[in-house]
Order: sequence, then structure tokens, then C-alpha cells
Amino acid sequence: MSVRIFAMTHKKFDVPPEQLYIPMHVGHANAEQEYGYLGDDTGDNISEQNCYYAELSGVYWVWKNYTESDYVGICHYRRFLTNEDNKAFTEEQYEELLQQYDIITTKELELPNSYHYGFGAHHKIETLDETGEIIKELYPDYYDNFIRLVHDNKTYFGNIMVTSKPLYDEYCEWLFDILFELEKRLDISNYSLKDSRVFGYVSERLLDVWLYTKGYSYTEMPVLFMENQHFIKKITKFMLRKFNIKCE
Repeated sequence: MSVRIFAMTHKKFDVPPEQLYIPMHVGHANAEQEYGYLGDDTGDNISEQNCYYAELSGVYWVWKNYTESDYVGICHYRRFLTNEDNKAFTEEQYEELLQQYDIITTKELELPNSYHYGFGAHHKIETLDETGEIIKELYPDYYDNFIRLVHDNKTYFGNIMVTSKPLYDEYCEWLFDILFELEKRLDISNYSLKDSRVFGYVSERLLDVWLYTKGYSYTEMPVLFMENQHFIKKITKFMLRKFNIKCE
């Protein structure tokens, strides 16, 4: 068994020393600086669309181009799953967990309002609603879970998962089929810079829709942000801003 974790980034950071962690410079096709990291702009890629897909340009690259390990994982912008010592997992620790579970993801977060409410307060709600229509048309078996989860007040943060390469590929095929159809239906020419990253935002709700519908076994782990910031405080403030709650 071999495991490789791709840490999506657009800036230089302290990469964990274990060889299983591979920093990936997303949006590399349009990057103004070089950090010596693997770029997402070789082979079959959507690197030039990073401004719309955010870290998903790296997720796509791993799906289409990487075949050198049995298990792969994604870290959303330098956020790493951590063990009981609050350190990034070693390869041996991942191997032990992956013998017990199909997928490893983040701890579930509880929100003050529904995900749908929060998305509408912070982004263009029609993008989330149109995503539901696409799922209803293309993957009707997933629709009930989509509706239930977007109106729930619990969510997972970011695109963070570790699983076998076959399951990763299965998820990506489903995910990008939905997002590429969404791209066809949206006119984002007048979107703000923030709103233009719509496909990245929408995708954050879809991992658990896929996970719950497929019924794969999974476990949840804490997250460490690899910068000089307290992750819990950072994510709490992020969620409060997302849901239009004043935060001092």
C-alpha cells in the first residue's frame, strides 16, 4: 500500500517532512511566482481555469494524471488531517486507517443556520440551486440527499479527503460531470472576483452528498492549518462571516 497526499497551495509554506506529502501549485499556468512545487498545468489539466475552480484545478490534475500510488488525498490550501498528537499523519498511520475505512475526511462542522442560507448570504444562491437541478437531471439517486444536506446545518470544510485512487477517480468523474454542466449553464461574465470561484464553492457541499449516497465507510479527523494561525479560530471566524454573523 502506498499513500500520497497533495497539498494544494498558491504560496510557499512549510511542507511536512514525510515523503507522502506533495505540495501542488494550483493555477500554475497563470502564476507570477515559482516555488519549486509540482504544477497543475501539465498533461490533461484545467490550470488556466483556477480562477473559477480554485483548488479543484489540482483535484482535477490528480484525477487525470496521477497513477503512482494506491491511495491519494487532497489537502485544501495547506490544511492537513491530523492524528491524536495534533500532527500531520504519517504514511503508516494513514495505511492503518485505510485498512479500516474507505475514506478519511474532516470533522463535521455545525453551522448556526442551514448551509443553503449561509451560501445565499455569501454567494449567488442560484448557483447552488442550479446545481441541484443538474443533480436531479443527471444523477437523480443523489437528489434527495442533496436537498436534505443543503438545508441541514452541518457540513464539512473544504475539499479534504483521502481514499483509494479508484474511489477518488469515481468521485471526480461524478463531481466534474456536474460542475462542467453547471459551467455551461451559468453566465459568470459579470461575477465579482470572489463569486467567480463558484465551482470551488459549490463543490464543498458535494463530497458529503456523494459519500452519503454511495454508503462508503468513512472516518472524520481534525484539521491543522500549516501557517502561524490557530485553525479553530480561523475557521470559526470564516463560518461566522459566511453566515453574516458579526464577529469581533
